Amino acid sequence: MLNTVCLMLVWCAAAWDLRTRRIPNRLILAGAAVGLLLQGVLAGPSGILAATLGLLVGLAILMPGYLMGFTGAGDAKLMASIGTLLGPLGVLQVAIVSMLVGGIVGICFVASSILSRDAISPWSRYGLMAKTLLYTGKPLYIAPDKGEVMGKKFPFAVSIAIGGTGWIIWQWSLVVG
Repeated sequence: MLNTVCLMLVWCAAAWDLRTRRIPNRLILAGAAVGLLLQGVLAGPSGILAATLGLLVGLAILMPGYLMGFTGAGDAKLMASIGTLLGPLGVLQVAIVSMLVGGIVGICFVASSILSRDAISPWSRYGLMAKTLLYTGKPLYIAPDKGEVMGKKFPFAVSIAIGGTGWIIWQWSLVVG
């Protein structure tokens, strides 16, 4: 039951993220509330403890990325909500798989944009940043130009949904097999 709710949560979030590049707080809060409630009903106080620890672990995993601007707040909150359903170990494993999936999707996203004839290449910007660092010893950040692939928002909830689904299927096959 927890896995089914988790799958519904991540795929709803992925659909929202693809469409709007945002994940609504009401969806995340509903997922966390259902996770806490189900854990409490299914496992009692230890389930509530597992859900709470899962929430904290899920939040801690993506919070640094949010603070550095690599992920959105919705992604970090989604991972916390997943933690209420899967517990601390489950959310840690889902996060690892999701980051691997995100890396692969990100590489494909960048490659397809760079290979496109209309894409603005980031290499001259990267070269100037590298030269500045080399000559001055100080890092320089130059924001991406409008239309450059690195300036586009990446819907990471899709990677979370794919990673979470893969993890749930993998776990299920271990239990059944």
